[in-house]
Amino acid sequence: MKNTLRLFIFVDALGWRIVREHGFLSSLLPNRNACQTVFGYSSSCDPTILTGLSPAEHGHFSCFVKAQGASPFAGLARLRWLPSFLTSHHRVRHRLSARIARHSGMTGYFQLYNVPFRYLPHLDYTEKKDLYEPGGILNGQETIFDHWRRSGRSWLKSDWRNGDDHNLAEFEKAVSGRRIELGYLFTAGLDAVMHRDGTQGDSVKRWLTNFAHRIERLYHVAESLYDDVKFFVFSDHGMTDTQQVSTMMLDWEAQGHRFGRDYTAVWDSTMVRFWFGGNMDLLARTRDWLAGRPEGRVLTDLELERWGCLFPGRPYGELFYLLEPGTLFAPSFMNQSRVTGMHGYDPGHVDSSGCWLTNDPETSASRLQDIFPVMKRASTEGRSSTRAALPA
Repeated sequence: MKNTLRLFIFVDALGWRIVREHGFLSSLLPNRNACQTVFGYSSSCDPTILTGLSPAEHGHFSCFVKAQGASPFAGLARLRWLPSFLTSHHRVRHRLSARIARHSGMTGYFQLYNVPFRYLPHLDYTEKKDLYEPGGILNGQETIFDHWRRSGRSWLKSDWRNGDDHNLAEFEKAVSGRRIELGYLFTAGLDAVMHRDGTQGDSVKRWLTNFAHRIERLYHVAESLYDDVKFFVFSDHGMTDTQQVSTMMLDWEAQGHRFGRDYTAVWDSTMVRFWFGGNMDLLARTRDWLAGRPEGRVLTDLELERWGCLFPGRPYGELFYLLEPGTLFAPSFMNQSRVTGMHGYDPGHVDSSGCWLTNDPETSASRLQDIFPVMKRASTEGRSSTRAALPA
């Protein structure tokens, strides 16, 4: 029987523009195209990759939402009196985030980011469970790993908590031992580099060059050990260089509306989402106020529906305002100052598209939703003598 390997390599923020500019892995993976992302951030993109469904179907969009009942952050209001140089420090936030996650039993990705402590008791967090483990999807759908688990194939997925070097080394060992037939290799280093340095820095070129060398080496090892090797490199979205900063959050708060009483809002890096609790007059006045701002636009229900993000009951916001590509809220609930590279803009913008790269001419993925069926089919192609499944 044929000994097969199907390796799916996730590269966070590897946009189609970056792939073309650098000719990334063009010789090894010649079948390539742009892959249309979904609206939002990784918190909406990654569940779409894992399930093949739109955000409105799987239930994930952004991490912070208005609390509809008891908030897991109810006890943090007392920290509002601490000095801002302490409460805004990233190490303090990181350690406090880890303690809250442990105390609340959260297993998913969780960070407090820059959300003011005085606002946290009015908010809830959606990604309480690990997306990559059974039961992690909010609306209960299965992920690709549930299918792989039942397939009888030997497979391995990375732990997203580990760094790229660790995850690559783990797969190098598994492939060298011919111990897997299916794999999902998770890497997030490029996303961090471009957030810090933008898309044009030498650091981006170095990262892509080094990563390409390791993938090529892994492929050649696999080719020497397996009869049939197919690699698939893909991403969730691209990255845009930021050119200007909007201080809209400060302008809005200067109007004197009371958070938690008059309205609730989440100021993401590139959008703000409002809830008004039935106060239609304030909603209308806010819509008019936003329409007069030059930084972006109020999103229509038609746009949200077209992007698969018009959620029943509007749990992620009653009013959305999206910034133009290259503009960033600072301060926001995510960051205090400018970040050099950002994503989460209009999914139709040239920088928003992810990528799909493979040596398999018979598969394609032009949207994030198309990746799931390819991964599912991979578990039914041929049979292999490799049987011992690794813990996933």
